[in-house]
Amino acid sequence: MKDGTEKLIGALSEAVVPVERLPSPAMRAAQWLGFAVLFVGALVVLRGYRADIGARLSDVEFAIPWAASLFVAVTAAVAAFYMTVPGTPRWIVALPLAPLAVWLATLGAGCVRELSEQGLAVLGVSLDCIEFISLTSVPLAAVLVWMLRRAAPLAPSGTFAMGALAAAAAGSAGLELYHHIDTSTEALVWHVGTVGVVTLIGLSSGRRALAVASVND
Repeated sequence: MKDGTEKLIGALSEAVVPVERLPSPAMRAAQWLGFAVLFVGALVVLRGYRADIGARLSDVEFAIPWAASLFVAVTAAVAAFYMTVPGTPRWIVALPLAPLAVWLATLGAGCVRELSEQGLAVLGVSLDCIEFISLTSVPLAAVLVWMLRRAAPLAPSGTFAMGALAAAAAGSAGLELYHHIDTSTEALVWHVGTVGVVTLIGLSSGRRALAVASVND
């Protein structure tokens, strides 16, 4: 009996394949964010910076919500990768809430002011915003899925929704650098609205996307 047990243990140990240890969640988030900067930056360069970008970045009404969108992308990416680690504190999902609140509050305040001064005439249609943010989110989310599937997302829907938020926010920040949209109302509707839709799509498809990815491994 003892010999049989020892043989079984020996056979099992011989079949064990060494597992490559993943970098820390913070490091993986930094890697993805580096890719996002290069990818979105290349698209912005191809389309051309807006001529007044220097002046706009020195304008508080533009700079604060723009910086907030960047921080949403960073914090959501960090949260997504930490959510793949068993035992991660639940509060990690709240990481993007502060910059998201700043983004919404600053744009919302400008929206209220513009609507009171100009009415609905201030709201134009910007299909370019929807196109750029949506199309940018696809490759960023695809790379994110590839990276997340190597870990153990115990809450795939929430994890992928957080990643989708990061991808869409990164696209929105890049869009601001070349696209002329100077009203808070349009930014709130077309930028934040599109980011919200992309995040909801991530929430609804996360379980399937991450499950398919893990099966393919």
